[in-house]
Amino acid sequence: MHPATALHAAARAHRILLCLDLTAASESGVPHALSLARTLGGSITLVHVMPLHGDHVGPRSYDALSWEISRQEARSYLDRLAKQLVTELGAPVDIRLEQGDPAQRIAELVRELGAEVTVLGGRAKSPAQAGGGIAQQVLALAPGSVLIAHSAGGLAGSTLQRVLVPLDGSRRAEAVLPLAARMALAHHAELLLIHIVQEPRSTALMELSGGLNLALQLASCLQTGAWRYLAQLQRQLIRDGIAARMLVMRHANERQCLLQLVQPGQSELVVLSAHGATCDAERSFGGFISHLMGASTVPMLVLQDLPERDARTIHAPQYAVSARWSRATPPLDRA
Repeated sequence: MHPATALHAAARAHRILLCLDLTAASESGVPHALSLARTLGGSITLVHVMPLHGDHVGPRSYDALSWEISRQEARSYLDRLAKQLVTELGAPVDIRLEQGDPAQRIAELVRELGAEVTVLGGRAKSPAQAGGGIAQQVLALAPGSVLIAHSAGGLAGSTLQRVLVPLDGSRRAEAVLPLAARMALAHHAELLLIHIVQEPRSTALMELSGGLNLALQLASCLQTGAWRYLAQLQRQLIRDGIAARMLVMRHANERQCLLQLVQPGQSELVVLSAHGATCDAERSFGGFISHLMGASTVPMLVLQDLPERDARTIHAPQYAVSARWSRATPPLDRA
């Protein structure tokens, strides 16, 4: 099935894991989790991971009383937020108060609950530190997809106006289109398909070999092919009722070019695959994704495309997921 034709396929309920570190910055993931739950017809589980009793926190360690007070405060915080989300979502919201290493415990919960999307909020000025500095670790360990919410805007209410989807011509990159299109359709937003053709650089080797003209001709051919490729996808999306637009650019630095496009005010959400045409199956996500996560301040939904490496596979629309097992730590309590 072509990715763009799967929009109206029957969908089951999805579980959204919303990670919170009890700071205002982490709450930037709340509207994104709500939007995903509404779009996918899914449920939300709130999770906060406390340090193990006796672990050092800053310059000191928790004594038994301080640790128990912190646990009760965390539980009260999650209870209050859950009540608010139940009112807005109109559906039950689960709570998990855990202990251990945050990234490892979140990854374990993703497997245990079968969560398709893990949402982490963070400061817009430091996206690499989103979700308490664990965003990239979670993406590397967790067997589902990850949404990095760098700010409180984007998916909240009707503010989603444009969803940006970078495509490199591979089926891996293209497979994110069904979910991106569903989100755009739910918010009456525009879907912007982007392909960047690398502009050849004039070097001494190019000049001596006479290859610069050939490289320029190849870039022009690729540019023409990219327009045709995106036009095919655009026509199919428009037939499915999606407002789709396409953009092909030439630039000597593909990463820099995309970062110039991925700016607040130009798009509210970027949806992309964890891997593209040059997939390294030994890495849970590609180097380009890592770079983009560390430099962009626009919310990013990264869909994991690698197959599951053990017997249990967690399915999400049009993609499979991958993870590594780590030592389980018992939860403090759960609701």
